[in-house]
Amino acid sequence: MKKYIMLSAVSIILIVGGITSYFRIISYLHNQRAREESRQLELIFNNVEVDSKLPSVLIIGDSISIAYTLPVRRRLEGIANVMRPPENCASTLMILENLDRWLGQTRWTVIHFNAGLHDLEHVQSENVAPGRQIMVPIKKGPQWVAVESYRSNLEKIVERLKKTGATLIFATTTPVPAGEWSRASEDVARYNEAALDVMHENGVLIDDLNSVAVESAYRFQKPGDVHFSEAGSEILADSVAASIQAALSEKP
Repeated sequence: MKKYIMLSAVSIILIVGGITSYFRIISYLHNQRAREESRQLELIFNNVEVDSKLPSVLIIGDSISIAYTLPVRRRLEGIANVMRPPENCASTLMILENLDRWLGQTRWTVIHFNAGLHDLEHVQSENVAPGRQIMVPIKKGPQWVAVESYRSNLEKIVERLKKTGATLIFATTTPVPAGEWSRASEDVARYNEAALDVMHENGVLIDDLNSVAVESAYRFQKPGDVHFSEAGSEILADSVAASIQAALSEKP
């Protein structure tokens, strides 16, 4: 009986260790893929001719925004220089760590930004440094950034962005479909509510991409995946471009 119990305990340790290793491998591959994507994005988004006569617009956001940036650029051709960091801006932690670098010395007229999908994802340890978190299933770990920390981080981000003198537009976080392994659908509403409180308190304009997705783009969202097909990204781009153009028209 004792041998059986000991073997069972060892088996459990091996199983748990195997599961942990599995998610470490998944996370490693994810981060490797992110680095490769960053190199490709640098080639794509830095290869832009800037017209000094046009206002400059900065888009800050995660992979959802990566997919709609080029369509937005096409829609605003001849109207504005549309740029973004050549990387996935991910969570509010990532933004706070890199914001000064992303803003650079450019005089931005409009800044369209979002964070949320990465903040609410479940990871091995809360508030760990960007690039070092390990994504896990919903019930296996805390959210990367708890909602109250998310609110606090957004306040700091808005405070910094205000110093640029740009018109600020916050895009609400798009839905998490059922079956997404590291994010819970119901959390999106809580995080958006916290974000909207911060934005309203600071007079930040809102581009309600969540409503756009719920109304139409959801048809093009991948099963169990927060990402959209090209058709879905085009729909989101319509809203983003319209919100930016409206903000530009209000500038003296």
